[in-house]
Amino acid sequence: RDHCVTGFRACPLPIFFRLLCSFIPFLFAPPMAAVSSPAPGGASSEPEKYTFEVSSVPFPGMHGEEVRKNFIKWDITRSQVARFRFDKLFLRSEAPAFVSDFFNDPNVQQCIMMCDRNGGSLHLSGKVRNIKFTSLKCTAVSLEFFDRLYSSGIVREEDQYIAKCLDRFLPDGVTVSDRLREMFLCGDDSENAELFSDDEKAEFLYHVLWRIVAGGGLCQWEDDLTAYRDTCKLIYKDLVGVQKNPCTDEIETCSLVYQVTDLEANIPLFGRDVPNHNFCYLSVNPVRREVCYWYSSFVSVW
Repeated sequence: RDHCVTGFRACPLPIFFRLLCSFIPFLFAPPMAAVSSPAPGGASSEPEKYTFEVSSVPFPGMHGEEVRKNFIKWDITRSQVARFRFDKLFLRSEAPAFVSDFFNDPNVQQCIMMCDRNGGSLHLSGKVRNIKFTSLKCTAVSLEFFDRLYSSGIVREEDQYIAKCLDRFLPDGVTVSDRLREMFLCGDDSENAELFSDDEKAEFLYHVLWRIVAGGGLCQWEDDLTAYRDTCKLIYKDLVGVQKNPCTDEIETCSLVYQVTDLEANIPLFGRDVPNHNFCYLSVNPVRREVCYWYSSFVSVW
């Protein structure tokens, strides 16, 4: 009997082989590329945007009594910090889209405030374009990063005393009277301009200390490093996420930080062009899908 059984029916062998041969090209042909249907109206589909909502998770350090008192003393009272959750996986390559979506999100615009040149606060509104930002390093996990302040003589290690210098008067009524402020505020003109390399100056931890030492137009600076160090630690802990490396059991940061320097909107990002005292940072925690916003704008008292 020249029959074979296929499934529930029997079919003659010649017919079976003819059917099998007709299917062979389909079995070994390369897969066809998926063809997506065009968007309505013939428009090309756009990448899905990041969306944001305000998070109620507090900032225990920055909202604590110690930091609030120091911010008043250093005239950083117009500083704003806020936390937002976002809705999809963050990729480094999508940072430009992420930053743009952040400032154009209606929930963000309703929450954050910008300072004008007279110290007034205004909300962003409408389309935000041409956002300029840079990526910062976020690898430091200890204040030992600043130990060279002792070896350089800027700070006396035994009592944390900050060495004084001849007064220097900078634009907008800013006075420099000690070597720590001289290092941060005088840039390439500082005697200690090369104490930290360019890579080290791109560390977010360096930026945090820089901003609180610079303060605002009515800054009452410190005579010793203690208050600066303690406040720097609390801010960094609030804004930067950490996790344990499963291979080394060492603590590592997991946040990615971006410094925003300019944008086009209904109001300028900063009321005055004073780079030492203006700042806007976005600290992105991809693990928790959270972004922290920290902003301050200089207001002159003169």
